[in-house]
Amino acid sequence: MRNKYYFIVSILAILSFYGCNIVPKSVQYQREEEKLIGSADIINPKIEEVQVILKSEGYEPGNTDGRMGKETRDAIKAFQESMGLKSTGYIDKITLTQVEDSRRAREILESKKDYGLKAKGTMQRNPTKAEFRPTAKEIQAALKNAGFNPGSIDGKIGPRTRQAIKDFQKSKGLVPDGVVGPKTWTSLGRYL
Repeated sequence: MRNKYYFIVSILAILSFYGCNIVPKSVQYQREEEKLIGSADIINPKIEEVQVILKSEGYEPGNTDGRMGKETRDAIKAFQESMGLKSTGYIDKITLTQVEDSRRAREILESKKDYGLKAKGTMQRNPTKAEFRPTAKEIQAALKNAGFNPGSIDGKIGPRTRQAIKDFQKSKGLVPDGVVGPKTWTSLGRYL
């Protein structure tokens, strides 16, 4: 029994000496996530912020309650896939940066929002204005009408829709970044 114990300790010592990491990947992802945003085991305002951003981007993180549940993990995975990142479902530095960039882009668009004139007591959006903030479904419908295949019009900006946006941008001589900003929407909005 004593020899078995010494054998196991010796193996672990050798592995750690040579830098072998015997911690499962999911635990590594969880530790990195915890360093970045804090605990995912409690209601966390950082998680709620990520949920709100994911929801505004067309993903389904479930309730925006600051709890890291299965739906939020699945939404993070889908977001990571659409951005060409490693799909772990955990928030790492790159994912957090991409999520925050999405939030900043949305804030810029919202600050430039223009709803046009009032008519019969309602606000009518003017899709030809560059300041217009289109929904994911409107982007997908415009892409389809313009002859680019965004996949199903489901209100989610996934990899297929991102590629269609990039293809559209290339065809119009725009920077093919996969983001529908004011310049892209000026050209794309005509097809809605």
